[in-house]
Amino acid sequence: MRKLQFTAQHGQQQDVNESGVVQKQVQDLLVQKLGQFGFETLPQSGDQVAVSVDHHTLPLSITCQGHDKEGNLVCEIASYPDEEQDWVDRIAERSLLNQLAQAVENTLKTDKSFTEFEWKNS
Repeated sequence: MRKLQFTAQHGQQQDVNESGVVQKQVQDLLVQKLGQFGFETLPQSGDQVAVSVDHHTLPLSITCQGHDKEGNLVCEIASYPDEEQDWVDRIAERSLLNQLAQAVENTLKTDKSFTEFEWKNS
């Protein structure tokens, strides 16, 4: 599993709904822009975005919680590959996940309110 951690500068106030608002903003941005990288977004609910390319569905989970020392919301986008696949399918999916990871990062970088991108492997 790979996670992209980043901060979201979302106004000055830190209200209860801030996490949900930012998660929705990230979700909408990804749905709107990932097509430019060859990924088709699929209908999802909540903090989930699923994308498809070459008949492979790749789920993404968006989570925003906690604040850094400057008061910016800390968010993560995680992908959970299917570990039950045979090795050929797993290699193909990992390649697609790497492409998707770059597309997600490049998409988020188009919005100046998202900064401090860091990849983490779990």
